[in-house]
Amino acid sequence: MVRYVALLYSITLSRERRLKMADWLHVLEGVGVERPRTLLSTGNAVFDAEGAGIRKLERRLEDAFEQAFGRRIDTIVRTAAAFRKLAAANPFPDETARDPGHVAVRMMREPIGDAAFAALAERASPREKVALVDGDLWIYTPEPPGKSRVVAMLSRERSGVGTIRAWSTVRRIGEMLED
Repeated sequence: MVRYVALLYSITLSRERRLKMADWLHVLEGVGVERPRTLLSTGNAVFDAEGAGIRKLERRLEDAFEQAFGRRIDTIVRTAAAFRKLAAANPFPDETARDPGHVAVRMMREPIGDAAFAALAERASPREKVALVDGDLWIYTPEPPGKSRVVAMLSRERSGVGTIRAWSTVRRIGEMLED
């Protein structure tokens, strides 16, 4: 058995409806994973499963989600070990200690390419910081995310399939992995 983390890109099912974590949990149970648990109302889950390939597991979850809710949502899956490595590699320890609410990471399905990263870094305001660590984009932005010039550029078309999580969420998922 391998422990995994699954992160949904979006929990908006329609203009009027958001995904309830109980419904996401039901989807996870339906695909046969073991000990599924969700965190917060943002589509985060931890579960155990036989050592399936990451991409195969992502497709399985995306297919099951689409079948249950009629909408395909990108899902990023990481092993517990890979997720712990990601959290340990936070390139902004000073900012995290001082201002943890403004540190986030966009976890990518495929690593962000050099050209895409350069365009994002060029767009950063003087107060923002960006770093590419193992293909994932780390961001420190002292402004609210909605005012970040970098966050505004994060799209599937510009940087690839990924989903962003605040440092506090990364930390809480890490704690779930230890349970």
